[in-house]
Amino acid sequence: MLKEQFEKIKNGDLEQLDKIYLEVKPLFMSYAQRNFRAIPISDMEDIYQDAIIVFYQNIQKGLLLEINSSLSAYIIQIGKMRLIKWADKKGQHTDLGEFYAENALSEDLYDPKIDEAVKFVFSKMSDACKQILNLFYFHKKSMEEIAEILQYKNANTVKSQKSRCIAAFSQNVIKLNSHE
Repeated sequence: MLKEQFEKIKNGDLEQLDKIYLEVKPLFMSYAQRNFRAIPISDMEDIYQDAIIVFYQNIQKGLLLEINSSLSAYIIQIGKMRLIKWADKKGQHTDLGEFYAENALSEDLYDPKIDEAVKFVFSKMSDACKQILNLFYFHKKSMEEIAEILQYKNANTVKSQKSRCIAAFSQNVIKLNSHE
């Protein structure tokens, strides 16, 4: 089953990646909140997104063909290393033994409705915004590369468009959140 998922993702099936993202995020956030209390939740979310990007890139580069653990454990391990790096960088050293002794992951501290709202808002964005954000965040393309791929005038035009897309996205998330 994992090989099929990896193959779909490698062939550009971002819905498969979204599904994995939404399934693993509550586990990761719960783990991070229990073991890295000094890290702000917004940074935990950024670290999780970085872990998903690393996972995605490993598949795209052919580095990840199979794993010996569960998929969630693999992604959480990537995130855990980034959490440790963040804590060390900020001078908040922790006992690593505690992290590796922790096996149980629960969903009680994280509300998955947030991810559903974000996914919904993203699905309502223009194709141009989806393309720019996908190329920038998932494919790690530079502004110059995106301008060339999408045939924009130059990198500054892409940067401006990306900024508008993110602003619109944020406003729509806030609107959606205020209606709940």
